Amino acid sequence: MPFWIWFICGTSLLIIEIVAPHLVTVWFALAALLTGVAAYWVHDTTTQLAFFAASSMVSFSIGWFWLRKNMMMNLRPKGDGGSMLGEAGTVVSADAQAPCSGRVRFQGPMRGDEVWEFTSEDRIQAGDRCVVTEVIGSRVKVRKA
Repeated sequence: MPFWIWFICGTSLLIIEIVAPHLVTVWFALAALLTGVAAYWVHDTTTQLAFFAASSMVSFSIGWFWLRKNMMMNLRPKGDGGSMLGEAGTVVSADAQAPCSGRVRFQGPMRGDEVWEFTSEDRIQAGDRCVVTEVIGSRVKVRKA
């Protein structure tokens, strides 16, 4: 395969990454560009595809572990609800019949979800800030902040 096809593929993947940034296609774009450089000297298509597969795995693995180490993926520990205690959120909806319950949104995902159902001893309305005091199954107990 001509080397310029690899450069077109790599550039296309970079454009996709710019349009939809999820830090996935950038690693394959890097692998395609590296394969394009290698394809300048190696003209066998099978060897080029093997090089692309290997460089894709290496670049994706290095990128993944670098991101996990250096980015904010490890800020919120997983596990029991203890990690949620003291977290602040904003009430997005409060039940009209039961003003002490509704849904609260946190700044980032907490145990996989940003929006949680809540109960409270305080009368809380939509837009109020609240703090988690207890985790009860799939709901949180909050108080006004």
